[in-house]
Amino acid sequence: MTDLTDLTLSETLKGLAEKAFSSVEVTTAYLKKMEEKRHLNAYITETPEVALKMAEESDNRRANGQAGKLEGIPMAIKDMFCTKGIRTTAASRILSNFIPPFESTTTQKLWDAGAVCLGKTNTDEFAMGSSTITSYFGVTKNPHDETRVPGGSSGGSAAAVAAHMCAGATGTETGGSIRHPASFCQVSGFKPTYGRCSRYGVIAYASSLDEPGVLGRSIEDCARMIEVMMGHDPKDSTSSHRDVPAFHTMLDKTIKGMKIGIPKEYTELVPDNWEKAIQFLKDEGAQLVDIDMPHTEEAGMVYYVVSQGEATTNLARYDGVRYGVREEGKTLDEMYMNTRMAGFGQEVRNRMILGTFFTSAKGYNDYFVPAQKMRSLIKQDFDRAFEKVDVLFSPAVPIKPFTIEEAKHGAAKGRFNDNYLMPSCLTGVPAGCANNGLQVIGRMWDDATVLKVLDVVEMMK
Repeated sequence: MTDLTDLTLSETLKGLAEKAFSSVEVTTAYLKKMEEKRHLNAYITETPEVALKMAEESDNRRANGQAGKLEGIPMAIKDMFCTKGIRTTAASRILSNFIPPFESTTTQKLWDAGAVCLGKTNTDEFAMGSSTITSYFGVTKNPHDETRVPGGSSGGSAAAVAAHMCAGATGTETGGSIRHPASFCQVSGFKPTYGRCSRYGVIAYASSLDEPGVLGRSIEDCARMIEVMMGHDPKDSTSSHRDVPAFHTMLDKTIKGMKIGIPKEYTELVPDNWEKAIQFLKDEGAQLVDIDMPHTEEAGMVYYVVSQGEATTNLARYDGVRYGVREEGKTLDEMYMNTRMAGFGQEVRNRMILGTFFTSAKGYNDYFVPAQKMRSLIKQDFDRAFEKVDVLFSPAVPIKPFTIEEAKHGAAKGRFNDNYLMPSCLTGVPAGCANNGLQVIGRMWDDATVLKVLDVVEMMK
């Protein structure tokens, strides 16, 4: 029999439906693969007992004709999603002992659809980083070259997918944290339009930017997962009421006649397969249009001001009083100080200090307000572009994964690390990365077209 972990999520669903194998069998295969590849450090918390129990329950539902959309599929969950009764750390010491008494909306939707929880994957601490180097639990290794990072912050999820340690995984994006590791690990990643997936129960970094999303071995796999995770949630005031279509049925393998924009600011540096990709789109019948996105260069600065300002507020709740790690002190103020100094890593502390300045009386008017104004101009760039084209096309990350040693010495701060990713996060538009490192960005609420084009892009050999 073919190794069950070599099957894509879609192939696994087909095999389960045809009773070629059971969820218990495929879950057991993934648990064995997780054990074999534990040295990659893709998971923070493994949940084998939970997984096997869920798989057994899944097989019973299928036998009774009650199979859900993801019935029996073993999945990994980024450790930013609260999971009831399962440790949730955000890769931080301050939450290293936190076991949530509730479930995030998106993971609950996965379990309701029949998915199986294999465990919680590594991430940069509070999703602040692009290499997993800031994780309290250590860096994750890239399965394709273990001397290199997997990208981040959803690096554990991307590595787990690439190493066949799960059939699919959740991730989160604030400044590109799904597409970045998808590119580095040669897997597919997708972030929907802001508001499509509930943020309830997802540990907050920057609330106006954070978006749950998915990583898989193909865009079809991503489409199957994300359509389950989407939908209105009364617990999230930014949650959309829009209907959620069956995205995986809309992947018709054609882009003939579509207008695809090529932003010149997103092609200053390109990967080796870029020219081949451009020719492929032409051969598939697409019309390529040059697009100008004049405020791209400012996106990085805007992102850091906005995200760090919001992070300061969101991380104020971690004080050692109600949950998480506590470091004692002689006074309440000293306990706060000791807890936060010992609980947060250096990168998180740096961002909180800057965020506090950006939202101070002086910094707010000098930095935060201008950043929000520039954010509006970046959105206008997208609005004008989508008057001319259906989607935008570019590399996701035009550089190769840096080594772990390079990451420790600041390689992740490079200009092209996430220059092509941040603008779409600031504007909330849907975007994804194909498993060949190429990116598609769409207009607000048009997630279906983004997935459709990405699915065709993955046909390029």
